[in-house]
Amino acid sequence: MCCRLNSGSVTSHHYHFSMDAFPYSERKQLFIEKRKAFKQNPQSQGDLKAYECGDNQHNFTVLKGLIPLSLVGKKTPGGSHVWEKSDTFFTDYKENHPDQILSESDESYVIGNLASHDTRQYLAKWDPEGKDRTATAGMSYMHLLVIPKKRIYNAVALDDTHIIDEMMRHFHHFWSTPESADKIIACLDMAVKRRTKAARETLMSHKPDLVDDFDATMKQVEASAQELAANLRECQKSQDDKALFFGFHPAPEASVAYLHMHTLLPSEEFRQFSTRKHDWKTVPAQVIIDVIEEETARCETNLPNVSWWRLR
Repeated sequence: MCCRLNSGSVTSHHYHFSMDAFPYSERKQLFIEKRKAFKQNPQSQGDLKAYECGDNQHNFTVLKGLIPLSLVGKKTPGGSHVWEKSDTFFTDYKENHPDQILSESDESYVIGNLASHDTRQYLAKWDPEGKDRTATAGMSYMHLLVIPKKRIYNAVALDDTHIIDEMMRHFHHFWSTPESADKIIACLDMAVKRRTKAARETLMSHKPDLVDDFDATMKQVEASAQELAANLRECQKSQDDKALFFGFHPAPEASVAYLHMHTLLPSEEFRQFSTRKHDWKTVPAQVIIDVIEEETARCETNLPNVSWWRLR
């Protein structure tokens, strides 16, 4: 077991990670369907080419998750550029969010999740419009992302598995370093504090009578986060590869039109306060690799016959 038992606000039972949350066969079928739909759409390749070269004159019709049109022309968080039509929130990420870069390789970044892991910070009763925002929360106490430096759209458009293999290797290397736990926990703690501050300020303006209730709930959030942080440290020390999960959301179900690998501690103890609303579309990285490699194998098997037929 990679993580210790705890009492108090965090469940005292230890749970091993089960693939039941992300069943291989179901997610494989989902990915095959989404990939097929993308490749068969006659407008996909035009959109993809324009995206890859940053063509801001192109009218994107298939790609979803680009920068909202309302932000085009406005300054990026980094301040030195303005948002362009073909950009996404992950474009030029190091420049725009240097404090969120946890690790860097030649080809990718490990980045923090700006959202808190805890759904209790996104309840409808805290929202001015009474909307349930819990789907905004992370999928686990540790829900990080790995993104390529190069502009790459989505797993449905990949021709090979190189970048997925690289991102997985990168995270494993980062996870193995002594300082990784401190960096991750600091990032997760900041996300919780950032959400607490924003939600509390909104409550003060719109629902001041709920502030005391909110403050009490946030104390519970902080207490459980401290225990989960201790569990994360033990997981990191164990270096058990089975403690990690890598997954992707296939287009058009991805919220951002930029390849990003969701990296989770997926056991139940780490997910008890997090959202499950994205589980249905979360495809294990191994599924992506298997599908692409199977396609490649079929093409290589059929290639001689195709070439012979064309020469007739």
